Amino acid sequence: MREPLHQTIYSYKLLYRFRWSLVGYLLQLLLIGLSLIGISKMINMPVYKLIVTLAILPVVPICHLVVFRLYTAMRGLKPQTTADMLVSPWWGTGFPLPVSMSVYRASESIVLGGSLLISAGAYVWLPEDYGLMLLSATVIFAVPRLSALLASYRQTGNSRVKYENRGVAFLLTDG
Repeated sequence: MREPLHQTIYSYKLLYRFRWSLVGYLLQLLLIGLSLIGISKMINMPVYKLIVTLAILPVVPICHLVVFRLYTAMRGLKPQTTADMLVSPWWGTGFPLPVSMSVYRASESIVLGGSLLISAGAYVWLPEDYGLMLLSATVIFAVPRLSALLASYRQTGNSRVKYENRGVAFLLTDG
């Protein structure tokens, strides 16, 4: 006779779902364009000559990914990299299972602060136009993460966070 397996089944109640939609992506594109105009005014260079500085934009998601992976490796957490790396504001990083609110807040804060510090450190070594574009892109690409992080402070402390496609869900368990 087989012994019964001891399993715990949790059911989750959705408290809030934060999604970054098409409007958010359009806002980010608008902000990138406005930052180009602002940088051109700041360094007295025509905008058409600054278009090449957009080549530095892929550095920002790489920074997010590296800082997230480094943080999870140092904390011994099990991260998950998903296939939505190019379309997600989280650049395909997250956790396979719902995580506690403290883990979510800590990881997002570390990613936001770490990528900003990396960009600020790289600013010193880059030409001024590339450095300014990197800093502004870092801030602009951090808007979805920062918005979700701020939304997490409206939730209860014992809730859990599940990374989803283009968003996060704040859940409350019954067990």
